[in-house]
Amino acid sequence: MTHLYKFVREKLPDGHAWDFIVRRAYLVIFAGTLFFSDIFFRIIYKNVGHTSVTALKPNLFSLLWCVILASVAYILPGLAGRIYIVAVTAFYNILILIHCGLYSFGARFFSFSDMMFAADGAEFFSATYIKIRIISIIAVALSVTVSVVAALMKTKEPYTARRAVLFLLAFALPFVGIHLLEAEWLGAFVYVSWDSYAQEGDLYQSFTDTPNCMMLTGLYQYTARDIWLSSGIGDIFTDNDEKAQAIADYYDARQTPEANAMTGKLAGKNLILVQLEAIDTWMLTEDAMPNLYALYKGSVVFGEHYAPMYLSGGTFNTEIMANLGLFPPFYGGKTGLYAGNEFPLSLPRLFAGSGYRVRSFHNSRAEVYARGLTHKNWGYERFYSGVDINMPDIDFDSGLISGFDLMTEGDKFFSFIVTYSGHGPYVGSSVSAKYYDKFRARYPDAEEMYVHSLAHAYETDIFIGELVDSLERAGLRDDTVLAFYSDHYNYYSEDTAIVMKYKGVYDKNLMKRVLFFVNSNVLSPMTVGKVTSSIDILPTLVDLFGFDVDTRYYAGDSAFSDGGGYVIFEDRSWYDGERYYIAGSGETDDLAAARSAEIDDRIYYSNQILLTDWFSRREYKDKG
Repeated sequence: MTHLYKFVREKLPDGHAWDFIVRRAYLVIFAGTLFFSDIFFRIIYKNVGHTSVTALKPNLFSLLWCVILASVAYILPGLAGRIYIVAVTAFYNILILIHCGLYSFGARFFSFSDMMFAADGAEFFSATYIKIRIISIIAVALSVTVSVVAALMKTKEPYTARRAVLFLLAFALPFVGIHLLEAEWLGAFVYVSWDSYAQEGDLYQSFTDTPNCMMLTGLYQYTARDIWLSSGIGDIFTDNDEKAQAIADYYDARQTPEANAMTGKLAGKNLILVQLEAIDTWMLTEDAMPNLYALYKGSVVFGEHYAPMYLSGGTFNTEIMANLGLFPPFYGGKTGLYAGNEFPLSLPRLFAGSGYRVRSFHNSRAEVYARGLTHKNWGYERFYSGVDINMPDIDFDSGLISGFDLMTEGDKFFSFIVTYSGHGPYVGSSVSAKYYDKFRARYPDAEEMYVHSLAHAYETDIFIGELVDSLERAGLRDDTVLAFYSDHYNYYSEDTAIVMKYKGVYDKNLMKRVLFFVNSNVLSPMTVGKVTSSIDILPTLVDLFGFDVDTRYYAGDSAFSDGGGYVIFEDRSWYDGERYYIAGSGETDDLAAARSAEIDDRIYYSNQILLTDWFSRREYKDKG
């Protein structure tokens, strides 16, 4: 080291250049630490996306962001600069731990759009869901420690014109570079070209597949892009009149489905629609759920029904689609989208417009997912919580029967019920404690989480049995349709291998096949083979009840119509019952190109209905 020092000083005899380098070594260490954090994080998750850790795009994006962040540390005065260095490093490393934790639970990275319902989700969160590798924790601790060293190395410097110029160059040039690279590499959707460039452009613009987006952009560009989309800042720079015209043109061009043999079959009937919390296909057995199983066997069953999770809140994600018939923006949105926008075509408004009493029920408080506001805005007369209907214990679905009189009040009624007992965590829960021994005795060799899952399902089934019995006693059974669907697959089992084993699939998307069936004395039992998903629930019910409504504005299709017939997964892969197309696979045939383009349009324009509050705009109202 001494020889190296002498060699360098001989090259820089006046000492000024050497002093310049030494005084700014902290910037190199700070920027290097940030770059290390990103590289190490992507190495740990190198197999989750299509982009290599050594690819140019993510590394160049990260390098430019590291220069920008270091330039701010350079211009800030001594103490402020030191605090900034540690705070920035800590912020991004905390994000890394959050990303790791969420990926271990849901195979997706964190998005700031998840914060929309973070407080609601926290109420049901369990640390047992999260598993972070020790090497990630060590890397984060090391990174923050080195940043402290860099901060302590920062010395006071006078503000000079040269310092200001250096800051402006170090901040502005990388910023412009990022913008140019973004525009050149990832600037636009490309619907009909299937090379890697087009796929990356589609991925970046939609920004819905968080694992692939992270690997494509790196930690810092991912974070900036996510904040841009999640905050809605980009909408400020959009020509809303031009956008409104594009929305109008798109929906004007869509075809109105023709009536079919099932149209209006349930007209005038009452409806109790039940969203089943985490009740998966493998949990519906005669042993674990005898009441639901009996209804299932006598129902119109949609045997290829899927529940993708476009939002991290899987329950509310499906609730939105079933009630509004619209895709939730995959990158999130404010609660006001659902609590303040107009929804004249929502399911409760259609029933209310036909003279029905419309109410919704769920164990949890009205504040959770803002249901007290959102449900009323969707058209329900009122949302009833477990407290409102005097449930003895909100963890136990059987107590929902306390609201039976409210659920069935009126000459005609539509009641929407969201169950809860299927919710996790399972180990140590009061529901499992009550029924665990019963199912462990029946399945002595089964996996632990399988037994817990059935115990929770059994409690939900008790409510269903009491609901049917109460309808019979009240003389309402023949005039009441019972429809059931799962909000999402059972990820509370905390073991994807168990879920895949019992469902007989080994793919993260195809694993999301769940329950959807409709039971009525005027419908003959049958199985519908057409592929459906959560977005098709509302148009299917609209078709069966024969409502006169412009269904072109729904993002899905009736299971009995000629449209649709495929499920769109979160990463824009799709499955139509015969073909499973994996987005980014590079398949180039005409069907894949046309359907993927159609999917992009369906998602984009459905999102725009929400983001622009389309139904409140004159462009829509003038059509009426």
